[in-house]
Amino acid sequence: MTRSMPLLGALLGVLLAGCSTSPQAGSGPSVSVTPAVSVNAVMVGLIDHAGHALWDVEREGRTPGTDEAWEDLEHHAVQIAAAGTLIALGGTGKADPGWAQLPDWKAQSRALTEAGLAAMNASHSKNLEALVKANSQLVEACERCHKEFKPELPTEGIVHPHHRQ
Repeated sequence: MTRSMPLLGALLGVLLAGCSTSPQAGSGPSVSVTPAVSVNAVMVGLIDHAGHALWDVEREGRTPGTDEAWEDLEHHAVQIAAAGTLIALGGTGKADPGWAQLPDWKAQSRALTEAGLAAMNASHSKNLEALVKANSQLVEACERCHKEFKPELPTEGIVHPHHRQ
């Protein structure tokens, strides 16, 4: 199991612990969730890490060659898919609650989830061509969202290890 899986488990545990359902007349259950961390922390700790693992398969000599390598990629893709749902809730960052109310934010988070699901399915079926296509979908989702919501915003001092090298 990868080092990032405990982070995913912790984030999902916090997410599920914060859920409460209360039926409303004429509708399905209502879910109330209080984010535990900022969107930026989710981006750096989960999305960026998992994204690099997926994108790296396109580098020379990095094509997955074992069942274990494909399973690892599938786990990273699950992280991307789950993170799309998680960031839709907003976070503890200054702008996060406002973003979570915007239809464009919801659309961008759905695009991230869809890219993660495409990568998950490609990894599960060990289809490198489909994974490369899903990786492009992921890049497009990230770039669209950053262009709209984070063109010059600070990173709260959080830097991913990929950027320290």
